[in-house]
Amino acid sequence: MIDIHAHILPDLDDGSENLEESLEMAELAVQSGVKIIVATPHSNQMGRFENFHSEQLLEKYRQLRTALEKEKIPLHILEGMEIFASEDMAQKIKNKQLSGINGSDYYLVEFPFDADPWWIRECLEEIFDIGKIPLIAHPERYFCVQDYPELVYEWLQNGCVTQMNKGSILGRFGKNVMKTAHVLLKNDLISCMASDAHRSYIRTPYMSEAKEMLLHLGGYEFTWYLTEKNPECIIKNRQIPLHGRKPEKRRKYFMPAHR
Repeated sequence: MIDIHAHILPDLDDGSENLEESLEMAELAVQSGVKIIVATPHSNQMGRFENFHSEQLLEKYRQLRTALEKEKIPLHILEGMEIFASEDMAQKIKNKQLSGINGSDYYLVEFPFDADPWWIRECLEEIFDIGKIPLIAHPERYFCVQDYPELVYEWLQNGCVTQMNKGSILGRFGKNVMKTAHVLLKNDLISCMASDAHRSYIRTPYMSEAKEMLLHLGGYEFTWYLTEKNPECIIKNRQIPLHGRKPEKRRKYFMPAHR
């Protein structure tokens, strides 16, 4: 599996506290079948976790890769960031302060949980205007999506891609998030599953439970797209095929269509 969203770099945000914990997280990921992780520290959170592209940030990646090699942990670390949406986000991307996943055109963007859908749309359009692709982090956690899951269908039709948290389908963020997650999955509105791991003992990068749930919901091919094929497209800067269907407003469940 390829995990494109994890806070595994030490001492940068609310994720791993130190290098030792990062190595513990790496071991958990490998045990669950993950071979590649994109380290995505929170960024663009002004006054809290800014973490703009810099030599100091790149050194954090080098230190973790060196430690993994020393401990013989077979996990490949790629560069990325989880960008907190802001009105000047597109300009910061143009200024190369903010980076895409593994240097690709896919930019992992997080919105406030209570964000207005109109403002979300404006932010997404600005990213498209500079030739980049919004990769929307955990849409199932946004209140507007919980009320109107068809918003995700519109975002996908406009060219976005979406990433769901493994904890969402396992009920780790409450019933509303879990219900919305299942609606989105049943309607094939999620492009990839990731851990959004933060620690070695809670919200971990261990992906086995989520993979088993995906197999139960949609079968092998569906699970392969969400955990391997589409994440590979993202890190290699390849286009992800258009997918998804518009949910009924009553949130009637559908099985995902083959892509």
